[in-house]
Amino acid sequence: MDLQQALECVNLVPMFHSLPEDQKTEVAKLVVQHHYPKGTIIYLAGDKVGHFMILEAGQVKISQVAANGKEQLLKVLQPGDFDGEAALFNGDQRNVTATALVDSNVCQIEQGAFQKLLQKSPQLSVSLLATMSQQINSLQEEKTLSSTADMAGKLAKYLVETGAALDENPFKLPLKKKDIATYLGTTPETISRTFKQLTSKGLIEAKGSQVKIIDEDGLDMLV
Repeated sequence: MDLQQALECVNLVPMFHSLPEDQKTEVAKLVVQHHYPKGTIIYLAGDKVGHFMILEAGQVKISQVAANGKEQLLKVLQPGDFDGEAALFNGDQRNVTATALVDSNVCQIEQGAFQKLLQKSPQLSVSLLATMSQQINSLQEEKTLSSTADMAGKLAKYLVETGAALDENPFKLPLKKKDIATYLGTTPETISRTFKQLTSKGLIEAKGSQVKIIDEDGLDMLV
């Protein structure tokens, strides 16, 4: 990828926003782009953490195997999300697996190269620590909001983001509804009721795993 594309990828990440342009350019020089077709495993639990990943386009699920041997969905990365901050500081093994839910473009920065850059840029180190602190606060807020936030709004947001990631309408849901429920912090029964609610309002059409967005503006108003 050229330097301008790499800069666009770097600018997706909040921790890089406060950097002077010359430092952003130095980060961009480290970026390598990879394309992962739908269903591709980007990394497995047990792999050595070796790079920092920025999702440029698509959707990537982060999951782990629970004690009962079943896959547990932890989160879904959307464009602009990043993963692997630990790779910037250590070489531990990953404890989760990343899989492309749809065709996805990923920008990666190798651990060793980034650590050398951190040594040269104290401002980048401070920005990184601040961003990680904000992420911790956001996770705490999400836990507080998950029980009170309107589920129709959360599902509407997921459907709009998924349709945009696939660039299709209608589209096939890349996640099973039980996994969507886990991702949104609710039960499969609630997800089924919410799908019916959005359908009855004329915002979507849904049959099995097939969804068609009828009124995107209406969905946006729920978010």
